Amino acid sequence: MAKVGQRPWKIPGQRAKRKAWGFTVQIVEDGKRKQKRVYKAEWTRDDAEQALAAELLKIEQEPKPKTDGLTLAQAAERYLAIKARKRSLRDDTRLMAQLKQFFGEDTPLAKITPSRIADYKAKRLATVRKIGEAERPLAAGTVNRALALLRHLFRLAHEEWEVLESVPRIRLEKEPQGRLRWITPEEAKRLLAACRQSRTAGLADLVEFSLFTGLRQSEALGLTWDRVDRARGVILLEVTKSSKRREVPLNVEADAVLARRGPKDTGLVFSSANWDCFRTAWENAVKRAKLTDFHWHDLRHTFASWAVQRGATLQEVKELLGHSSLAMVLRYAHLSPEHHRSAVARLDGALAGTVPAEPASRLAQGSTQEPAELVGVSQKSL
Repeated sequence: MAKVGQRPWKIPGQRAKRKAWGFTVQIVEDGKRKQKRVYKAEWTRDDAEQALAAELLKIEQEPKPKTDGLTLAQAAERYLAIKARKRSLRDDTRLMAQLKQFFGEDTPLAKITPSRIADYKAKRLATVRKIGEAERPLAAGTVNRALALLRHLFRLAHEEWEVLESVPRIRLEKEPQGRLRWITPEEAKRLLAACRQSRTAGLADLVEFSLFTGLRQSEALGLTWDRVDRARGVILLEVTKSSKRREVPLNVEADAVLARRGPKDTGLVFSSANWDCFRTAWENAVKRAKLTDFHWHDLRHTFASWAVQRGATLQEVKELLGHSSLAMVLRYAHLSPEHHRSAVARLDGALAGTVPAEPASRLAQGSTQEPAELVGVSQKSL
């Protein structure tokens, strides 16, 4: 605020008062806002305006106090706004709240140093949570999710928002190899029999369809009839975890499930897209089948394991599962019956100087031929 005006002015030695010209301007002093008033009896309006202009120029030329830039709360709000369409936005919101609680909402990003981040990681790794009656430390993957989010936030602030001079180095904790649980055809037969005993309609069809397509739970439950093309022998997935369109081929068993449930023009292939409608029946069926440590996602692992065991290449499995890289399917490589044999066969005749025969394994050859049905698993093999 800055203005020119008049105010009463008492003349020394006299009782009379007259108006004096001057100005009022708002300044910041010691971090506090104050009003500076300068009025002189001898000034005219022009004098006051010139004095105000000089004062404003002086204020403008004064060095501005340095600010620490964007706070963690402001950065989090900006991040969540631009990620509004992200599928895992709820998880990001929860992790952001956790980070703000530890580092402080009003903490500038520039003040979150590598040492403070290392302290955060150490305390999270030492955190113990109670699961049932047992107490377990937080998994490395749980700690890494928050660290990865914080690292991404820093990169946005540095590279796109240009409010951070540099990105602090964040070391993620080493994670153990992912869990791999799959069942044999004999165990699958027991599981399907247990599912058919359930009162929940469609459970057995849902399990069998997932077992022979490798679909994720959300993909199977959300499948609608307009995405089914039995004439071509495929289903089209529009919304996947990787946000990429994907065609999944149908083998005999998967197509038989669709034949039993349809054909229909619209609606869900299975009775509900809500997993809670199947959860209890599924858990009871797993118990009746006497399968230990077996979860729904393990149907997907079983599909991939059977495919590799019957000669599918890693590239084929990658495409069938809809993974973005081969790294996600390398866990299945050891299941190929010729995996190690074909590798050592390359050394045959090394001392004799002869060229070894082509390895028999399609996995080692990286064959581009079409995979067998299922890939090669039939109802009879169950």
